[in-house]
Amino acid sequence: MPVIIEKTYKNQLFIAVWEITESHNELQAMLPSEILTDAELASIHHPQKQTEFFCSRLTIKYLANQLGITYLGIKKDEYGKPYLVGSDWQFSLTHTANYIAVAMHPNKPLGIDMEKPNETLRRIAHKFLSETERDAAGNDLDKLCIYWSAKEALYKLYGKRKVIFIDNLMVYPFEKNQQVISGRIKMSSIDEQYQLLVEKIDNYYLVTVC
Repeated sequence: MPVIIEKTYKNQLFIAVWEITESHNELQAMLPSEILTDAELASIHHPQKQTEFFCSRLTIKYLANQLGITYLGIKKDEYGKPYLVGSDWQFSLTHTANYIAVAMHPNKPLGIDMEKPNETLRRIAHKFLSETERDAAGNDLDKLCIYWSAKEALYKLYGKRKVIFIDNLMVYPFEKNQQVISGRIKMSSIDEQYQLLVEKIDNYYLVTVC
């Protein structure tokens, strides 16, 4: 089972990262029937999306087992945010073509995102960064990627709709090698500051907030 990273942090945040090395059929064969239903599989048509789905469920189940959580499946709330059935444990999930990452906490909302620096981030920076943040990031693809993943993680933690990344999600200036950066969610219902954990895995940045 290719879980390449498994970490526990002081704030009871747990993370597992799975590197996808198995084939579509190998992953499907690893899934117990209670995790994968015919209806779920029928709703996912693209083979790559199926592979990501298989691996995400396996990673969630793996981390749940490690933490002594009985995995009964996943459902989504009214805002589309997934949650563990029959458990108060909070979780967040992110996936790329190569990795699946899952974060869990006993009771606090959390968010996780993983992204690889790419030119698209330069083209869309004005859509998700404030002018101050763009000045701080400059033309640095790595910084742009960290900003993007940090805001995605904050968005997942908030877990509701009608969020404007430029106005409601803020990330304070940081250095590329920082492992902990600061951010803020500012909505009519919440105004909180958070610490975000940054880790580089291969050529990807993984950002987690709790």
